[in-house]
Amino acid sequence: MTKNLSDTSSGDERKRSFFTQRINRQWLRSHRVFEIFLIIILLGFFSFFLILYSFNSRIGNILLFSLIFIITFLLVARFHHLQITIILIACSISLLLAGFLLESFQWGHVVDHYMEWEVLAVVFGMSILVEATAETGLFDWLIIRMMQVSKGEVFPLFIMTFLLTLTLSTVLANVTAMILISSMIFTACQALDYDPIPFLLAAVLATDLAGMATLISSLPAILVGTTAGIGFIEFLLVSLPFVIISIPICIIYLRKFFPPEKIPLREKSDGIDTEMIISLDPWGVIESKKQFYLAALSMGVTIIGFAFAQFLTIPIGVVAIIGGILTMVLTGTDENTLLSRLNWGPLLFFGGLFILVGILEETNILIELATWLKAISGEDLLLSGVLILIITAIFSGVLDNIPVTAALLPVVKDMNLIHIESHPLYLWFILIFSGALGGGWTPFGSAAGILAVSSLAKRGRPLNFKFFIICFVPISVILLIMGGIYLSFLAFILEVI
Repeated sequence: MTKNLSDTSSGDERKRSFFTQRINRQWLRSHRVFEIFLIIILLGFFSFFLILYSFNSRIGNILLFSLIFIITFLLVARFHHLQITIILIACSISLLLAGFLLESFQWGHVVDHYMEWEVLAVVFGMSILVEATAETGLFDWLIIRMMQVSKGEVFPLFIMTFLLTLTLSTVLANVTAMILISSMIFTACQALDYDPIPFLLAAVLATDLAGMATLISSLPAILVGTTAGIGFIEFLLVSLPFVIISIPICIIYLRKFFPPEKIPLREKSDGIDTEMIISLDPWGVIESKKQFYLAALSMGVTIIGFAFAQFLTIPIGVVAIIGGILTMVLTGTDENTLLSRLNWGPLLFFGGLFILVGILEETNILIELATWLKAISGEDLLLSGVLILIITAIFSGVLDNIPVTAALLPVVKDMNLIHIESHPLYLWFILIFSGALGGGWTPFGSAAGILAVSSLAKRGRPLNFKFFIICFVPISVILLIMGGIYLSFLAFILEVI
């Protein structure tokens, strides 16, 4: 009997060992699926390119550059820690191939026409402002005040971060707000031993939501507002009610997705000395009150400059750079030290991304999309709105909502001509809502997402692409459906847009 039991036991061990080896091999195979899938796609598209190019060079070019674009973002999604390198290599290859394959292609034209210098200027200028302001201790002061109000508890601090980001994003460009809030999040989470990822993703959602709140809250909103001739107050009356309605929905969703008990890095958060936090002197982190007030003053002047930039016809990128230099001069920050601390990654990523999209547009793929869209929708306004909502949301997440919005402006303008008397603003607001909300379901769909991911990677906390998608797709779909229903109600029931 003992022998049989022993034999049975050894047999079970061998069986377990066999299954373990099988699982390990399956695990290895599963980790090669992406590479195999990528190679198959690459070979398949390259074969189609060689076949089609001999018959029709235009279609062949569309296929080739679409392939480069798809492969680039598959690699970015897979190897997020090499995203800047991947983007720059793809950009170089695309420029080289475009010079050979595209007729009358001029590199200078792509850089000049498709490069969003406004975005790069805002990122650069506000990065200077944030670094110079951080030297004065202003952000540390604000963090201590937030921790005292929340008493160091996870969920109140979480909600305060979301609302503060939303508020800043409505008066600043969302890129600016993300730069400001991200440094505060990392400082607060380090002090309280909280995981910064939930706070940062909540800030991304807040900036996406605020991106359609006012005419100056995001570059897509500025692009559409100026093209459609929408006034600041007119814009606010349509968009702000929806943003207010969406706030509690976003908070409930974030609480479900990020339970407060899972945010602390420790097993329990009761290790935080609440009395100590309450008793902290916020002014204890300020070395010079003069520099503190000057930094606050220059930041306030910059915010006012953003608010009035459109009325004064001053580019917001210029305002951002002036604000950054003003803060650096007033606070006496050493420029060499400041420049060495700047995060140059987003600038390189944005630059490469804009060139890639520009080359893609040079192949006329976006024009083909516009023609197809108008052929399907015809004169049906509701169908036109649904198509624009879906197309813009999908492409904004895949490409980036700024170039997608810019590319679709002439399409929407043309489709809106037959409805300009009855519903002059319906399609325009559809474009704004779908661009802002659709750009948030991938890390590279909006400037805020790119900045959040790059900030985490810079601090040794690379964010999983799959986790980002799982987090944002449900809430993006919910808000997109709500936004479509809300705008349709205003257009077809109240007839105010």
